[in-house]
Amino acid sequence: MLRPTVNELLTRLQGTVAGILIPELTSPYAQGQAMYVAAMLARAAAIHEREARYNADELKDLRATMAALARLAPKHLGRRLGDLKKAAAAGLRCARRTPPDHRAMEAVVAAFAAALVLGRLDDTVARVVRAHLKRHLDRTRDFLGNITLGG
Repeated sequence: MLRPTVNELLTRLQGTVAGILIPELTSPYAQGQAMYVAAMLARAAAIHEREARYNADELKDLRATMAALARLAPKHLGRRLGDLKKAAAAGLRCARRTPPDHRAMEAVVAAFAAALVLGRLDDTVARVVRAHLKRHLDRTRDFLGNITLGG
């Protein structure tokens, strides 16, 4: 393992801000901003520890979803949905790459989600898309909790 770890770096930065910078600042506004930075560094350290597991679970789910969509495409996506047939095939290719193309698979999910909203999918394919979206939202909620890194 490389030292210091990212988590250790974030924790040390937080300590520097809280222990050294804040006492030296005279403006209440600057002190408040420094406290905000320290809190965000703490949050980033906590999230970083869970990020690898989140990414692995997300990738596993995307791969399974791409396989399911590609399997269903020939039977459940007619000629008028040829664009989605191509997207499903491309998504499966992206899932099989080393390393897998995460962004491309997300783009396939987005295309299917748009088709779902527009009522273009039959019930079988719609169930697969809805199930993936639910798992993704649940995973993201568990990962981020009620706090985000932004302001």
